[in-house]
Amino acid sequence: MKIRISRALLINMILDLLFGIFFVYYLFSSDSSNGYRWIILLFAAYDFTDIIMGIRKVILQNKHK
Repeated sequence: MKIRISRALLINMILDLLFGIFFVYYLFSSDSSNGYRWIILLFAAYDFTDIIMGIRKVILQNKHK
Protein backbone atom coordinates (compact mmCIF):
# COMPACT_ATOMS: atom_id res chain seq x y z
CA MET A 1 0.00 0.00 0.00
CA LYS A 2 1.45 3.32 -1.07
CA ILE A 3 0.80 6.27 1.21
CA ARG A 4 0.00 9.47 -0.66
CA ILE A 5 0.73 12.81 0.99
CA SER A 6 0.68 16.25 -0.55
CA ARG A 7 3.89 18.23 -0.64
CA ALA A 8 2.30 21.20 1.16
CA LEU A 9 1.13 19.01 4.05
CA LEU A 10 4.53 17.34 4.33
CA ILE A 11 6.35 20.69 4.41
CA ASN A 12 3.85 21.99 6.97
CA MET A 13 4.44 18.99 9.23
CA ILE A 14 8.23 19.28 8.97
CA LEU A 15 8.19 23.00 9.76
CA ASP A 16 5.80 22.43 12.68
CA LEU A 17 8.16 19.80 14.06
CA LEU A 18 11.19 22.09 13.74
CA PHE A 19 9.43 25.07 15.30
CA GLY A 20 7.96 22.91 18.06
CA ILE A 21 11.41 21.57 18.96
CA PHE A 22 12.81 25.11 18.89
CA PHE A 23 10.06 26.40 21.20
CA VAL A 24 10.56 23.55 23.69
CA TYR A 25 14.34 24.06 23.62
CA TYR A 26 13.92 27.81 24.15
CA LEU A 27 11.40 27.16 26.93
CA PHE A 28 13.85 25.06 28.94
CA SER A 29 16.99 27.05 28.17
CA SER A 30 15.82 30.59 28.93
CA ASP A 31 15.10 32.44 32.13
CA SER A 32 12.05 34.43 31.11
CA SER A 33 8.97 35.61 32.96
CA ASN A 34 6.02 33.31 33.56
CA GLY A 35 3.75 35.11 31.08
CA TYR A 36 6.32 34.80 28.34
CA ARG A 37 6.86 31.11 29.14
CA TRP A 38 3.11 30.46 28.78
CA ILE A 39 3.11 32.04 25.32
CA ILE A 40 6.07 29.89 24.22
CA LEU A 41 4.37 26.81 25.69
CA LEU A 42 1.17 27.57 23.77
CA PHE A 43 3.09 27.93 20.49
CA ALA A 44 4.85 24.60 21.08
CA ALA A 45 1.58 22.87 21.96
CA TYR A 46 -0.05 24.26 18.81
CA ASP A 47 2.82 23.03 16.63
CA PHE A 48 2.76 19.50 18.02
CA THR A 49 -1.06 19.37 17.84
CA ASP A 50 -0.89 20.47 14.20
CA ILE A 51 1.52 17.61 13.47
CA ILE A 52 -0.87 15.09 15.03
CA MET A 53 -3.79 16.49 13.04
CA GLY A 54 -1.72 16.34 9.85
CA ILE A 55 -0.92 12.68 10.45
CA ARG A 56 -4.61 12.02 11.12
CA LYS A 57 -5.54 13.76 7.87
CA VAL A 58 -3.06 11.64 5.89
CA ILE A 59 -4.42 8.43 7.45
CA LEU A 60 -8.03 9.39 6.70
CA GLN A 61 -7.24 10.39 3.12
CA ASN A 62 -5.44 7.12 2.43
CA LYS A 63 -8.13 5.05 4.11
CA HIS A 64 -10.78 6.27 1.67
CA LYS A 65 -8.75 5.43 -1.44
